[in-house]
Amino acid sequence: MDAEAYMQPVDFDTLNPELWRHNKYSLGFLLEKNAQKLPVEKAKLVIIGIGEDRNAVCSGSGAAPDLIRKELYRLNRVVPRLRIRDFGNIRLGNSATDTYFAVKDVCAELREAGTVIVALGGSQDLTVGLCRAFDNSPFSLVCIDPKPDFRKDDKKLNSENYLNLVFRQPNLVNQATLGCQNYFSDIVELDALQKAADAEVCRLGFLRDHWRDIEPYMREARIVSFDINALRLHDAPAQDFASPNGLHGEEACGIARYAGLGDNVRIAGFFNLLPQNDVNGVSCKLMAQTVWHFIEGFVNRKPEFPENNRQNIQEYIVDQNDIGLKLAFYNSLLTNRWWMKIYDAQNDVTHAVACSESDYRQALQSDIPDRWLRYTRKLNRPQK
Repeated sequence: MDAEAYMQPVDFDTLNPELWRHNKYSLGFLLEKNAQKLPVEKAKLVIIGIGEDRNAVCSGSGAAPDLIRKELYRLNRVVPRLRIRDFGNIRLGNSATDTYFAVKDVCAELREAGTVIVALGGSQDLTVGLCRAFDNSPFSLVCIDPKPDFRKDDKKLNSENYLNLVFRQPNLVNQATLGCQNYFSDIVELDALQKAADAEVCRLGFLRDHWRDIEPYMREARIVSFDINALRLHDAPAQDFASPNGLHGEEACGIARYAGLGDNVRIAGFFNLLPQNDVNGVSCKLMAQTVWHFIEGFVNRKPEFPENNRQNIQEYIVDQNDIGLKLAFYNSLLTNRWWMKIYDAQNDVTHAVACSESDYRQALQSDIPDRWLRYTRKLNRPQK
């Protein structure tokens, strides 16, 4: 693969192998064996490290990838014969911009080979490189973050305004930020975010009260970008945000598992861990467990699409008499997942968009779901 020119292979001897090398059930044992026997282009899941933090607001995350690996490889394998490879670390360019291009080339090549990628950062501005791997196809981005990383008037790229650049990509279909805490975001910035890309913001309280509504976001996503600052300080001290509020550790693992289960997720990135702020390696352990749950979700994927699986799909039609509309919903009898039908501007092509049961219940109350309105608007807006 041409991508190999960008990579520095993992030296397994530096990752405290005595803690897992003689445990044939450990993930590290499996990965070391696969590194010798499994060609990366035949792997179903590939781990890469990206030690880039030159555009970080707070530096130090560049040292995180190998420290996360140490904790990840001590954990048990998910299944015995998982075709998973650690592809190594991307060599840093002369500038952060050069590294973004390397990330783009590596991820694009792996994605085209049908591989799902786990990227260990590094700072979250590397999400720009992940998104550029989709330059030739539409994509949706979900960020787990305490605030949207968007600053309308900022010109210099950093780890807290990288969405400025992502929103310029014409093939971006949707962007959502989950776990936001609104006291960290000014209403003017949120309005600008809405106008820039019709982006969605899901607050931390809503996430907790409507946990199952996270799943449709992940089912529609191509890229998931996870900021450790979304967690509360007590659970993840290796951060610069240091908020007493945020996601709990088990919630982070649950979100990652939903991302792994997402049929369309091709890249998941984990960012902004600052080893110099860690206490007893707690944050590296939690990040490793979060990645492990993504892998577990991936192993348990059950891809299904309403148009290809009619025998196991129940369709529901809901009349909206006040506006003369009929809304169509699909429910899987196998997984209990939901979709809704969206028409394009000409009303001659339909799209099955992931939704939740609560969207269906809302429609039953003669209330058009926000998700239906949002996607209808996106599908019918002029192209950039």
